[in-house]
Amino acid sequence: MNKQSAPLPPVELMELATGYQRSKTLFVIVEFRIPTLLAGKPHTIEQLARVTNLHPRACDRLINAGVSLNLFTRTDERVSNTAMSEAYLVEGKPGYLGEQFALYDSTSYPSWKELTKRLREWRPGETDDATPQDEDQGADSMRAQHNLATLVGARLAGAFEFDEFRRMLDLGGGSAAMSISICAAHDNLKATVFDLPEVVAVAREFITNARLGERIETRDGNFKEDDLPDGFDIALLANLLSVSSAETNRKLFKRIYDQLPQGGAILLSGWILDDTRTSPLMPVLFCLEDINWQVPDVERAAATYHDWLRDAGFVEIERRMFHEPWSVIVGRKV
Repeated sequence: MNKQSAPLPPVELMELATGYQRSKTLFVIVEFRIPTLLAGKPHTIEQLARVTNLHPRACDRLINAGVSLNLFTRTDERVSNTAMSEAYLVEGKPGYLGEQFALYDSTSYPSWKELTKRLREWRPGETDDATPQDEDQGADSMRAQHNLATLVGARLAGAFEFDEFRRMLDLGGGSAAMSISICAAHDNLKATVFDLPEVVAVAREFITNARLGERIETRDGNFKEDDLPDGFDIALLANLLSVSSAETNRKLFKRIYDQLPQGGAILLSGWILDDTRTSPLMPVLFCLEDINWQVPDVERAAATYHDWLRDAGFVEIERRMFHEPWSVIVGRKV
């Protein structure tokens, strides 16, 4: 008589159910500034406990969690950063992402408790005329996201042939991070960052700090209502389209097409869904983030953007994955 085998424990489901523990561990490690304390200088648990004002056993368990999450290494009771933490979690380094993670912790993380309610309330396009919430798209948010956007911009700069263009319109350009990275890599290119006045003020600071004031200008306005700056031969729309309804985006594509010269191009850059709408994972989850913030739309599939661009007149439309999950859709005017 064969005995029925016992069911396997649902490890994958448990990992899903406790995923918040991983993110909160990261946020707390950043809050205690532990990677910055360890920058180039290993510490013992006792030293870390003393400087963070934690009980040594609590500090030990926090560090062990960081080791399991590939944030730290432990050798002979001395703790060091991994290469990832050294690059992205040490204050003052160009790739520092601590401000962005602190923003997630203070705004996005708590808001997910309201997801059930906000899923029930959300209607596409209903908030199209509203100004984006400051916590999501405001000036402070743009500052926090600047370093990551700079890194992504550098990847895009190497994945597209910007050398054939002279003037880029960075529409909804936020802190100017993408323009800064792309212009730094392509000496022939100048850019105009177009965004809301309070966001443009932040962009000017970063442009000045990057010493690119002669090549990157700013214009403030609302692209849903105001005329677009003219004179551009390439338009970049990075992480922008969910703040507008489908109808507004379709009209925007047509406005850009009409202003582009022959040979001009449009770039849609961001976390674009594949045509199944089930991957990559981060864009799929950020669709729920968009709904949580009650923005006018969610991220769309590449095929949808293809159709919208085609209807506006663009041809030679293609999608390129330049650093997963980031991809870019290119359309040209011939």
